[in-house]
Amino acid sequence: MEIINSNPDCCIVSLFVHNVCNFNCSYCSDEHRDGSYRWPTKWDGYLDLIDEIKEKKKYVYVQILGGEPTLWPKFHDFIDYISDDRTYIEYATNGSRTKRYWESLPKHTATALFSWHHEEVDDDHYLDVLEIMQDKATCVATFLLTPDNYERGREVYYKIVERKLRVEAIPKFTRVVIDGPDYFEYTSEQKNWIQSHYWNNTQSGPNFVLPLECSAGKLSEMIVAENYWFQNWKCHAGIDRIFVELDGEVYRCTKRVGGSLGNINTYFELPKDPIVCDTHKPCTCRLETVLTKWT
Repeated sequence: MEIINSNPDCCIVSLFVHNVCNFNCSYCSDEHRDGSYRWPTKWDGYLDLIDEIKEKKKYVYVQILGGEPTLWPKFHDFIDYISDDRTYIEYATNGSRTKRYWESLPKHTATALFSWHHEEVDDDHYLDVLEIMQDKATCVATFLLTPDNYERGREVYYKIVERKLRVEAIPKFTRVVIDGPDYFEYTSEQKNWIQSHYWNNTQSGPNFVLPLECSAGKLSEMIVAENYWFQNWKCHAGIDRIFVELDGEVYRCTKRVGGSLGNINTYFELPKDPIVCDTHKPCTCRLETVLTKWT
């Protein structure tokens, strides 16, 4: 058995830049919101990593995570600094900054993932921000649906469709704990709706092709089938995928398979060969499930 990444010329890099967040979602973990790691004061280590990857790959897809990344005062300066015709940016945000904040942003080449978190989000503000940003970035509305907020999430999704917002809207299954293995228990009706609904009215996108298997439909099918366990498979984690922790430690993936590759603030060495997955944990990150792997 094997899974093939359709874009071997691209390395996907996740930078966990800080863990300051203004939301307090019950399914989140302290690691993502307790403020124990503030935002970076310098970028040198990130730039060294990106430059080294560019020596091996044609493209770099940089995913920026938090916390709430937009709370970093230099966040958009950093995006502008690293963006070029070989580097594409994706960042995840709860969209809670003021409308004035979003209106002040220039148009930029990036994908902005606006996560809908039912416990904290203001639905009207969320929709207004999407309308502001729809022409400034490639906007993706991701609905972290739980069985209890399913109906409300559907209403917001349908409002996006009714308003014909130029965004991509993706209902998603949600893990009980954001970095845990288990998903909430959904009814058959809920599973069918989440899998069958998808809206894409975006006008532009990356200037290179991402892994095709990265689609929302593909991942939701794997989740329902519980087909995301890859222990003892050989995997391209570390070749087509890199993950940087809050403390600067560099790993092949979010499951830290094979241990640390070093630290961006001191020394790191990127691997040249695939690795045998040594974890019993499920591979639930959409950017890792689709890596080339075989057994």
